[in-house]
Formats: sequence, structure tokens, C-alpha cells
Amino acid sequence: MPRWRQAVFLRQRLDVIQRALSEVLDEESWSPATPPRLYIGGARMSTRGWTLIGPEFADFFLDRGGLPEPRLARLARALRCPGYEVDIRDPQTIALYEVDEHGRMRSSGARRPWFEPDGDEPVATAVSFGLVPVPDPIRDRIAALAEVRGAAADLAGYLGAVAGFPMWMRDVLSLTDGKLVYEPPRIVAGARLAGTTARHTETRAASARTPLRVAPASFDRRGRRLRSASRPRR
Repeated sequence: MPRWRQAVFLRQRLDVIQRALSEVLDEESWSPATPPRLYIGGARMSTRGWTLIGPEFADFFLDRGGLPEPRLARLARALRCPGYEVDIRDPQTIALYEVDEHGRMRSSGARRPWFEPDGDEPVATAVSFGLVPVPDPIRDRIAALAEVRGAAADLAGYLGAVAGFPMWMRDVLSLTDGKLVYEPPRIVAGARLAGTTARHTETRAASARTPLRVAPASFDRRGRRLRSASRPRR
């Protein structure tokens, strides 16, 4: 079994997450070289109302995408639901990133060195929930596992079980129940928008609002040239 495991848990339905994720990613600038249909990762829902996402790219939801906040924070705020990401790198290394429905984040455990908080992301050395509401027995169990040396895998498994996925570390790489994809905004000709030859990136909503210019027809259905389009009579 590979040593690295990473999973995102959001308390929302998969179809709702898909719509909100597209809107969140639309806020970022994407290169024309980005695939027209970007696979984000597999997903699965539990009976407890949580959705498990196995990211295709490492740290995709922790990346800021050129904006001040991580994608996970912006996504949770758009969904108005809590979530968390469990990141286990080896038997001794685990990190927990929590986010509440307002997009506030908290990191604990062995967080990534590049994940520098901006003042609103509390950091703790012990792995425990500080923003996502959990019952006291769950909090006590997490605290007990966090104190056991070499029990990072057990702790990560328990964090997944909180959302209804006790075997997530085994299944996260083979999720087939659902998937998250993203279609970056189209690159359209600037002449269509502003009468120039420059090219601009449009969001899907902006593209849909841009009217198409239709030139008047020069011939009727029988192939005869219309009088308004023919040469002026002498």
C-alpha cells in the first residue's frame, strides 16, 4: 500500500459540490494549455451526508490558485458547509485541515511547510477538530490516537470514519461511484467581444450572455439574390 494518502470530506451532496467547485475555480486564471475537461478526482457519498473526494493532484484543495485563500476555504464558504482534509505522508506524519461553513481554516498536526497561515488559520501541533463540530467522545478518541507514536494510519482511518468512510485509505485511489471534473472557461476571439483581435478568457456565464452577431442573408431559400443585397438599379 502506498505511504501517501490524502482525502477531502465535505458535508454536502456530490452534485452540489460539483456546481460550487466550478464556480470557485472560475475565479482563477487558467492557461490555454489546460485540458478542456480537467479531472479533479473520484468521489463517494456516505449515508451520513458526507462526500469523500480523492484528489487526483496532491494538495489541489489546499492550493490557493493565485488567490488569497485556499480552494478548500472558498469551496466550503460557497457550499455553506463544513469540511476537512486528512493528509497522511507516512506512519508518523499526519496533518488535518479543517474549514467551517464560513471558510475559516485551521490546521493541526504535521502541516506542509509551504502552507503558511495568513493570520486566520490557527495552527496546532496536536491533531484535533477545532472548527468542525464533533461530539466529545470522538474528540477524546482522536486525542488518544494522536498521542500514540506510529499510529498516524489509525488516526487517519478514524478521521475518515467520522464521516462514514472507515476504509477510505484503501478505497480513495479507486473511487468509482462519482467524479469531480472542471471545464475551464473558453478562450474566445476578442473581435467578437470588443472589435479587436486580442483574445480574452470568459467565464461560462459571461460567454452565455455574449450575443452572437448574425449578418442579414443575401439570398432567399430559392437561391435568388435579395433586392436589398443586389446592386443598385440604374
